Amino acid sequence: MSDHDISLDEKRVYAEQTGTETLLVGTDRGLAAVAVSGDQIGEFALCTTTEVRDVAVSGTTAAVADREDVRTTDAGRDAVTGDPAFSETGFGDAVAVSYADGALLAAGPKGRVAARENDAWAERGTAPEARRADGALLATVDGVYRVTDADVAHAGLDDTRDVAAGSTRRRARGTANGEGRPASTGPWAATADGVYRLGNGWLAERDGRATAVAARADHAAAVVEDTLYEHDGDGWRERDCPLTDLADVAYGAGALYAVDSSGTVAVDAGHGWRTRTIGLPGVAAIGVVTDER
Repeated sequence: MSDHDISLDEKRVYAEQTGTETLLVGTDRGLAAVAVSGDQIGEFALCTTTEVRDVAVSGTTAAVADREDVRTTDAGRDAVTGDPAFSETGFGDAVAVSYADGALLAAGPKGRVAARENDAWAERGTAPEARRADGALLATVDGVYRVTDADVAHAGLDDTRDVAAGSTRRRARGTANGEGRPASTGPWAATADGVYRLGNGWLAERDGRATAVAARADHAAAVVEDTLYEHDGDGWRERDCPLTDLADVAYGAGALYAVDSSGTVAVDAGHGWRTRTIGLPGVAAIGVVTDER
């Protein structure tokens, strides 16, 4: 059955929609859209039935990487309540996808990396076994790679599971972390050895097997040895989380999201965690769309 064959009646939807954000969850069963308002997790819908390997968001547009193509969609509120249309881009089999300065980037399972320009894919180079992408960075089996307008270049580290490009434009001023250096917005990398931050080279921030990392403004979150940690500008601290076997973390406008591999969603908007199971196992990646309407 193709994604377009899913009727509204067949989508798993419950509760009344209260969401001001849409959490997109890429799973073995397809892409799920979950409505969230503050710490209230509302209804959700299964939007596709093809295995999703990565998810990227830019504004209200989302891209998903699957074994057939990179597909894009308007991923706002209609992704939950309506029947969102997905546009094929012609990339083919994809394992990682991201947006960098508004441009769509993708990586294939054999190392191909390309950028979408004027509705066509422009080859950028190759990177070995990409796992995740964020901004112009790729997390690969051989470390971090950076995609430029001309090529794809190794940027350091080894055995990287995830990257968070961060944002230097929103860096906090006049603050310092526990070591007396300015609060950093990244980039960050989650590797087999730990969490690293790019400063004067890659700086070790947290030891242990790291599998996911996310960042916004002067905050970062990472999963290390299946424990959730957060960096708030004053160093790392462990965050109590009701989930185990964490698959990914992400920031929304005012909340931290976590999802486990079996498909349980957790959100903390400042008043403690709320959870809901969406029943879709094999979670690969998540992304957050803020509804501006």
